[in-house]
Amino acid sequence: MIAGAITAALGYGLLHFAQAASPLWTLLVPFLLIPSGMGLAVPAMTTAVLASVDAQRAGTASAVLNTARQAGGAVGVAAFGALASASDAAGAAHVVAGLKSSTLISSCILLCALGLACLVHPEPHAHDRARAGRHGARPANASK
Repeated sequence: MIAGAITAALGYGLLHFAQAASPLWTLLVPFLLIPSGMGLAVPAMTTAVLASVDAQRAGTASAVLNTARQAGGAVGVAAFGALASASDAAGAAHVVAGLKSSTLISSCILLCALGLACLVHPEPHAHDRARAGRHGARPANASK
């Protein structure tokens, strides 16, 4: 999650410097970094969520995570579209003004997510600890 948040935040940070007259090729790196960061973060996020719940609730946890991601994406697109249309500028400058606000907000959210990801330290499930205690073994993900 950390590598993904850094990569996507870097992409949004670079996109923040786009201008109305920027050639398309200058947008290539930011538009490669943003989905690459998401591609790095989502599997790690899914693993962290599924590892934090009992096996019996894995389906529910996966569904809640996926629903939250989909809803967050829809709200984000709507909010950033509203930012792009709220500017007083005209033409392409109108969109760029909204883009700058959107990329700044996105970078800040990703940096907050980066901070939260640094604080997360997975713990073994209580039932894994209890089972390990009965059998005299330690769970595979228990810290030493």
